[in-house]
Amino acid sequence: MNHKLVPFGRDKLFKELSEEIAELRETSQEDAELMASKVLSRAYSHTKLVGLSIDGKRALYHWDTLNPPAFASLAPFDEREVDSKNAVIVWRHTDEDQSDDFEAWLEPRLDGLDWIHPDYLSVE
Repeated sequence: MNHKLVPFGRDKLFKELSEEIAELRETSQEDAELMASKVLSRAYSHTKLVGLSIDGKRALYHWDTLNPPAFASLAPFDEREVDSKNAVIVWRHTDEDQSDDFEAWLEPRLDGLDWIHPDYLSVE
């Protein structure tokens, strides 16, 4: 494991995520570690990594913010970046057609994720 790529205090999560990316994408461990580093670096403060989807090609993030209102997005990523410009918003706190509670919205969708962040395993 390249420890220079590991966000502070996230060794175990980094290892788990990079191994999952390597398996899902059928890529080298080195490339998977670069991708895991990018994915975890995006998750900070009010932005939470929820999981991976679409064969490990998209990261699901929950943006727990007030302004703009909370939302969740699926963002493509690779060794270079998490591509926010091509992210798709899949949930908004203010959407009248969906639950205002992110975890209530997420629960029936967990089975569709390829990998789930340990913090969200208790939602099941």
